[in-house]
Amino acid sequence: MRIAVLEHFTALPERRRDPGLEAEGRAMRDAVVADLRRLPGVEVAIVERRRAFREMVRRADAALVIAPEQGGALERLCHAVEEEGRILLGPSAAAVRLAADKGRTARLLAAAGIKTPRTESIPFAAARARLRGWPPPFVLKPRDGCGARGISLVLRRSDIDRALARARRATDRPDLLVQEYLPGEDASVSIIAGAGPGRPLLALGLGRQIVARGGRLVYLGGKVPWPHPRAREAARAAQDAVGALDRAAAGVRGYLGVDLILGPQGVSVIEVNPRLTTSYVGLRRVIRENLAGLIARAALGRALPSRLTVDGWCRFRADGTVSETIGEERWPTTSAGTSAASI
Repeated sequence: MRIAVLEHFTALPERRRDPGLEAEGRAMRDAVVADLRRLPGVEVAIVERRRAFREMVRRADAALVIAPEQGGALERLCHAVEEEGRILLGPSAAAVRLAADKGRTARLLAAAGIKTPRTESIPFAAARARLRGWPPPFVLKPRDGCGARGISLVLRRSDIDRALARARRATDRPDLLVQEYLPGEDASVSIIAGAGPGRPLLALGLGRQIVARGGRLVYLGGKVPWPHPRAREAARAAQDAVGALDRAAAGVRGYLGVDLILGPQGVSVIEVNPRLTTSYVGLRRVIRENLAGLIARAALGRALPSRLTVDGWCRFRADGTVSETIGEERWPTTSAGTSAASI
């Protein structure tokens, strides 16, 4: 099987690249490519230039896309794979479209009875007037954002103009989201969603998200797995969220990341990311199974294991570099060996 892998930021022209996002994207791309190359019978082609994507997909059997939801980038790339009739190793364009709209996702979660913060979509043009009904603290965020970009915690009304400007710079949409602020600890659960009978949802474990919470929220990295007392509850909430997305949109499969808050109110789901997340670079180092192989199996409708074997924990930075690993380091990114796991 030949698999084309595109990472959005590393495939952009040099003049359009953001050094921070490029480093994070490269770390995810190199990690998943190294794991794919360990699979017997798999050949990987890295798409170095965005303009070459379609042609490389045509010459492949399948494609894995790593891209932000912002501005519809991920949806368009997934749609291109579908148009070429190739296997998409990730959620469908329709599933991406739904999950990328954080406002629609919030309504979907609430309708499914999943605990999530109160959320309202408001036009930028009417934002100041509409926000009078929201006493601080509250969160302002782009409706299609990712990576905590453009998100602000409004602690006082004097913060509103600055927060609106920050959100405006991060999106092309005419509206944004105002969201109830929930105190607690930032967390995430990575899920591999199967495409076969029963649609299994395999939780890879709870991860801690390290987020600087000033007026501007800044993602600094994370730690996986995180032995939190609410780890099982968080995994169930994440599986419920992905299950709700699956019932609303066809083609929920492969790797997804679910962001949560663990607080006095319990576990609350914030959003669902229909793509590979930075947690992958840490998870692959402590989980014995080949995660890229599991992603491929899920997309092909093949069986997933009921549980995983975890050795130790890993801490990583926002740019995808690993700062500390305790336990056996399973898969250095630069290794070129083979794995017993197969598609």
